[in-house]
Amino acid sequence: MRRIPERSRLPVLVGVSLLALLLVAGAVIVVPRLVPATPTPRLSPSFPGSSSPGPSTPEAAVWAFFDGLVEARRTDDPSLIEPFVTNAQSSAYRTVAGFLAGQREAKKASITTLLELEGIKVEETGDAAHLQATLLEAGYDIDLDSGEPLESPVTLEPRDLMVELRRLDGAWKVDSFETSVRGEAS
Repeated sequence: MRRIPERSRLPVLVGVSLLALLLVAGAVIVVPRLVPATPTPRLSPSFPGSSSPGPSTPEAAVWAFFDGLVEARRTDDPSLIEPFVTNAQSSAYRTVAGFLAGQREAKKASITTLLELEGIKVEETGDAAHLQATLLEAGYDIDLDSGEPLESPVTLEPRDLMVELRRLDGAWKVDSFETSVRGEAS
C-alpha cells in the first residue's frame, strides 16, 4: 500500500474534508425535499366513506366530524365541518369556529399527527345519540402564512370526549361535543 508523502498530507486532508462537507451539505438540502414537510395524520380507525356526509352510525358520524376537523384546523376554515354538524348554529360548529378564529387571529394553524378514539360507547334514543370515548391527540402549530412549524409535536394528555348527535334526513350529525381531562368533570 502506498503511503501519502508528508508534504501532500495537508492538501489531501483538506480535499477529503471538503468532499465530506459537500456530501453533508447536499444531504441537508436534498433530503428534506424528498420527505414530506407535514406528517400525515394517523386517524384510527377510519370508517369507509367517513369523509363524506351521511354516516349511517353515530360512530361513523363522529369520525367524519373529526376527519373534517383535522382539515379545518390545518386551514382555519370552519366551513369544512359543516357537512358533519347539525347546522352552523350548533354548539359543535360554534365551538370549532371560535377556536379557529382564535388560531387565525394568532396567525397560526394546527397539524394533527395523531387522532384516536378509544373505548367508544354509544347510547341511541330514537333520533338522538350520546357517544363517549377517550380522545388521544397529538400535533403541532404552524405559521398560517408560511406553513412553517412553530413548535415541536406535542402529545396531549388523554381526554374524555362526550358527543351529542342528532339524526337528520337519515344521517347522524354532531350537535355538540366537549372534552375534559380524564377523570375531571367539565
